[in-house]
Amino acid sequence: MADVGLIRKRLRTEIDLARKAAAARRERATTVTRAYETFLGEIAIPAFRQFATVMRAEGIPFEVQTPLHGVRLVSDRNRDDALEVELDPTVDPPQVMFVGTQTRGSRILRTERPIKDGATPDQISEDDLIERLIEELRPWLS
Repeated sequence: MADVGLIRKRLRTEIDLARKAAAARRERATTVTRAYETFLGEIAIPAFRQFATVMRAEGIPFEVQTPLHGVRLVSDRNRDDALEVELDPTVDPPQVMFVGTQTRGSRILRTERPIKDGATPDQISEDDLIERLIEELRPWLS
């Protein structure tokens, strides 16, 4: 039978490791969140506004919405058709995701993809965002 003292010592070690890991994860999340806010203000929102302007000029009416901690490109024809950038806090470190919703009859299709796999917000360039946005817009361009 195992010694209670040994079990207690191992359990305390694991508790300490778990607390340190949680603190490090929170610190990474805080750093990524700050970088994400900068990414939104300097890259994502201006790019989405430019796309909305060009698309409207091409006869594809979309508008930009800026909900808290995100940016969304929404179709004027169907409010359920939208492309959005948001931060996914469920992964470590949090990742910038591209979320698309598109209606097909009575069904709503939802896709979620990282803008750039494994990249933090400060590693995502305007070109990365534009490439992903063009890929996601293809269903509405025909």
